[in-house]
Amino acid sequence: MLFAACLSVLTAFAQVENEDGRWMNIDLKEDSTEIVTIEDIIREQQDVTSRNTREMHFADVWGRRGFFNIAYNKDVSLIPWHPIKEVYSAPFTGTTADWSFTLQKGRNYPLHKKPIGNTVQICLDYTGLDLTANHYKPASGQFLYDSSQKTQQTVDGKIKSYYYVPWKMEKYEASYGMSLGPSITIAPFNYVNYDPIHYLKFNVYYHVGYQASILYMLNNKEADANTAVSADHSNMSENLKLLWGHGMYTTFGANMSWKAIGIGFEKRSGSTRYQPLNTSDFGTGSNGFNSNFTRFYLQIRM
Repeated sequence: MLFAACLSVLTAFAQVENEDGRWMNIDLKEDSTEIVTIEDIIREQQDVTSRNTREMHFADVWGRRGFFNIAYNKDVSLIPWHPIKEVYSAPFTGTTADWSFTLQKGRNYPLHKKPIGNTVQICLDYTGLDLTANHYKPASGQFLYDSSQKTQQTVDGKIKSYYYVPWKMEKYEASYGMSLGPSITIAPFNYVNYDPIHYLKFNVYYHVGYQASILYMLNNKEADANTAVSADHSNMSENLKLLWGHGMYTTFGANMSWKAIGIGFEKRSGSTRYQPLNTSDFGTGSNGFNSNFTRFYLQIRM
């Protein structure tokens, strides 16, 4: 009996030794690669934070989609489609504004969710406000119209006499327009390791618009070649010389911006057909005009 008990104890010790040997054969160095350490967690969090920071940075680079322009217009012309007959003097062939200013407000609507390569963005631009004011000096010479001369028009089957519109007098023009068209914006330095330069962007665009305009001619009785005291002289010295018109225009331009500020220029051309509001004095006839000019502007990005 004692012998059997000793044999059992020896067998148990042998099993324990064998099991301990199996534990000792584990490669602790190899298995440690599957363990997530505090350093790994911190490094991963830093990578996520860095990616989020870059995304927020470039979202700010491309985030200003609205614009407001304050523009000075150069060489604004008002050229009739055909020379307009003037009884007293040579036909009116056009004039150029001595000053002209514009206010514009609009927005760029991206045609794709993210910029291509974080460098190029294609947009559809809508300019909801395009307000322009022009001033035209009177033509040279003492007399600019003749109230004693009349033109005839057929109205409702009857021939009626009206005054000539005195196109050579001092004029103010105001127009309101809206336009739509594509644009391309390029941020060429977004791969440079210097964040402030990422905000430097270049934009080119082509817009098609429609405008409504008014043209107001100042009264000046001294410009009347009809010096006789008459009803025509008195009426033409005081009546309303206001015309209204509308027409299409196109613009092609480019600008450069950095963050919220930019500068740019554009070429604009269009046509407008004007007719008098004071139809009792000037009838219902109309005249078409072409207008072309260059615009330089300061841009505020919003």
